Amino acid sequence: MLKLTKLKNTQWMGNGMGTATAEWAVKGHEHIQLRQVGYAWMAFDTRKENHYRLARAYTRRELLEILFTKLETA
Repeated sequence: MLKLTKLKNTQWMGNGMGTATAEWAVKGHEHIQLRQVGYAWMAFDTRKENHYRLARAYTRRELLEILFTKLETA
């Protein structure tokens, strides 16, 4: 299974602005970052322009399973 490292903590943006979610990176593949966007979790490749989306899932665990499969076959 993949391990994560935390890049950025959840941050309060102020009244009316809400919060910015925490950002995570896959250990050993730091260019792959995970973020919660709305109700979904998404994985992005930061080496590509405009942060190419690699995968999407409803839970972080599901997203890690998808990424594990993709990285295993690559």
